[in-house]
Amino acid sequence: MAHIQINDSHFDTLKDKVVVLTGGANGIGREAVRLFHQYGASIIFGDINSTLGLALESELSSPRAKFVQCDVTSYTSQLHLFRTAISLFGKIDIVVANAGISIPRDPFAFSSIPGNGDEGDAEIEKEFPTAEIDVNLKGCLFTSRIGLFYLRKNKPTSAKSKDDIRAGERAEGGDSAGDAGGDLILVSSIAGFKESTGLATYTASKHGVLGLLRGVRIQAQREGVRVNAVCPWMTKTAMVAGIENGWRELQLPENEPEDVAKSILICATANRSTPSSQTNPTNHSGVKLPFSGKIVFVAGGQSYEIEDRLNELEPEWLGRENSRVLEKGQEFLMREGTSWDTSKGI
Repeated sequence: MAHIQINDSHFDTLKDKVVVLTGGANGIGREAVRLFHQYGASIIFGDINSTLGLALESELSSPRAKFVQCDVTSYTSQLHLFRTAISLFGKIDIVVANAGISIPRDPFAFSSIPGNGDEGDAEIEKEFPTAEIDVNLKGCLFTSRIGLFYLRKNKPTSAKSKDDIRAGERAEGGDSAGDAGGDLILVSSIAGFKESTGLATYTASKHGVLGLLRGVRIQAQREGVRVNAVCPWMTKTAMVAGIENGWRELQLPENEPEDVAKSILICATANRSTPSSQTNPTNHSGVKLPFSGKIVFVAGGQSYEIEDRLNELEPEWLGRENSRVLEKGQEFLMREGTSWDTSKGI
């Protein structure tokens, strides 16, 4: 697990970048919008809540900040969000799939007493709501697909080879291969890799976000796009109101929304070079390049990259022989030309 220490000055590499972000009207998304704008990026942010979204747009009062009402469960609505960005700024450099909800009602907690009779059968007749799946996972899928379509259009800013650009490696001098393509950042949760009792549907949706990261990162990298995910632990937003007091009594670590927003900016800047006008350019401490396919865990205001270590330890938790054979199979599946489509596959 690599502890990433933020170098705020490296966020200056966001200047003149164009960012599309979903779920930007409150909480973590709101703070991310503010930070992207603060460091010179143009930010087009969507949210279902037009009152809060327009209020933030008014607060920033800048031609570089634009709110678009967006329902992430609607593909058409998300297309409109992205096309607005293209219409206003002509390109998209960074996409953040942040929109998410939590419904504090457990569909697996039945009120009826178990028994052999049918007294409580009415409880199972009604289909339970799946809004968390629709917003947190389906919405993220939509954002990712549309985002990758536009990000891959970006041209490299240096004379590095195509292979270097795909790998996201840093170039010598002021430009970076990481400036080509773009960055897709998925916001998951601690619930993306740990159980969250009482939040089964939410947990499934956030596990799905990490599944999306792992499913798309290789193909995206071939197109010059880095895909990373952020997994915050307890963060002081409206989602955690029900457990906040008990959490504090135990003196467990908490994140401020800005802490998580900064971890999003880590993912957006880790592959970018410091402008050549600055001397002694430095990245965030603890970042291992290329920064692509990573998972950033945020706890107590600190950011940690956890995917690399999980992969390194695979022979221990999976078994050495299993790991060896699995790697061979994965190499085949990741090879260009391999396809699950029987009309295209090798």
